[in-house]
Amino acid sequence: MTILSKLFGAVSLILILATNAFAQDNQFTTADEIQMQNCWEAVTDLNLQGEEHTLIECVGAASNVCMEEEEGGMTTMGMSACIMREHSWWDSILNINYQNLKQVLQPSQFEDLRDAQRKWIAYRDASCAFHYNYWGEGTMRSTAFAGCMLDTTAQRAAEISNILDMSMM
Repeated sequence: MTILSKLFGAVSLILILATNAFAQDNQFTTADEIQMQNCWEAVTDLNLQGEEHTLIECVGAASNVCMEEEEGGMTTMGMSACIMREHSWWDSILNINYQNLKQVLQPSQFEDLRDAQRKWIAYRDASCAFHYNYWGEGTMRSTAFAGCMLDTTAQRAAEISNILDMSMM
């Protein structure tokens, strides 16, 4: 086993453990859902009025409120928890729209999407592992990891949502 494969294995294990630790207690709440839906609807309404806005503008809509209103929300662990709660919302939207695309795309198109999605997951995991490890043993590492997961997942969820919208036309 080479040093590189050992390092990759260690990074993968850290990422899995960090993801599982965050995921256990950081499911989005009803309040998070309301914040995110309100933002989504506002972006949609503005676009219908001829303005150009993207769903990415909603990143932080729930996590920022969580950090401001939850006890301990401005601590490193509180920020990480709030960010991962919002990440879980974006991840659910991504998964719902991905499954909806399975119903509207041609089988060969969906196979291409599935292959791309698998590669995207590998990219996201590697990228966020880098952000986690970059901060070494510092407490900032959990916030950096959570921020990476939120931003990367939200970007992909918006992209999948746009593909679904175009496929429904």
